[in-house]
Amino acid sequence: MTKLIKLVFLILIIGSPKFLTACATCYGAPDAPATQGLNMAIIVLLAFTGSILSSIVIASFSLYKRSKSYRLRLSNTDNN
Repeated sequence: MTKLIKLVFLILIIGSPKFLTACATCYGAPDAPATQGLNMAIIVLLAFTGSILSSIVIASFSLYKRSKSYRLRLSNTDNN
């Protein structure tokens, strides 16, 4: 059954090369305004994604450090 699925998938990929073509950023003229616009759009999306993900990582690390110091403070007060 898996061989049949692989065969059908392979036939679909070979039979429809239109789906495998690159976008204007990959094969377009480098000086075309559409290509430059797509390049800028990709850079902006990467910047937003990177800033959001780095904010999540920083917030998680900050919460981890706070909880660790809080646990240490609690353990010190329990011993006294």
